[in-house]
Amino acid sequence: MLPDREGRVRIRSNLSGEVEVRVEVGQTIYSGQILAVVEGDKEIESLSVPKPSVAEEIVVETGTEVDAGTLLLTVQEIEG
Repeated sequence: MLPDREGRVRIRSNLSGEVEVRVEVGQTIYSGQILAVVEGDKEIESLSVPKPSVAEEIVVETGTEVDAGTLLLTVQEIEG
């Protein structure tokens, strides 16, 4: 998950399954904090970011079934 030129990071699912979003738009996210969990048939993926960020856009709602590669949310890295 690399940021674009403006520091935005697009968080995508790496597997198919049901999403649980754990942040809200505008929320400050700390390094390592879980943003979303995707529960597949046989595995669970926890998604986080390596740098402090702010949740900018949430694309899917908790309970949504997604395919691998689906955009879940966008965060803006905090400079500092």
